Amino acid sequence: MSFEIGPVPPVQPGGAPRRATPASPGFSLDFARTPAARDTALVSLPATPPTEVLDAVGAAAARAAELRASNRELHFRKDEQTGRVIVEVRDLAGNVIRTIPPSHALNVMSGAAL
Repeated sequence: MSFEIGPVPPVQPGGAPRRATPASPGFSLDFARTPAARDTALVSLPATPPTEVLDAVGAAAARAAELRASNRELHFRKDEQTGRVIVEVRDLAGNVIRTIPPSHALNVMSGAAL
């Protein structure tokens, strides 16, 4: 199975927010009395993915191993003209055996027959 994922831009470490000082351009006493507005969001991330997610990933990995043992893999790509996802069943040499609807690909990864 393969996935084509576009480039991910690098994350630049941000510095601490700067406070205005009387020498700063645009300084006003009103600004100094009010807390600085923040354009960041606080996000709570779990230490590990939920059990349901881990189970689903494990089941998909097991099914991918079964397909590979049968000399098959699912290949996902986006059609540039239509913007739709194309799912192909390929042999391990890369030859297209058939194309299936994306909804059927989810069923296959869940254990349904090709």
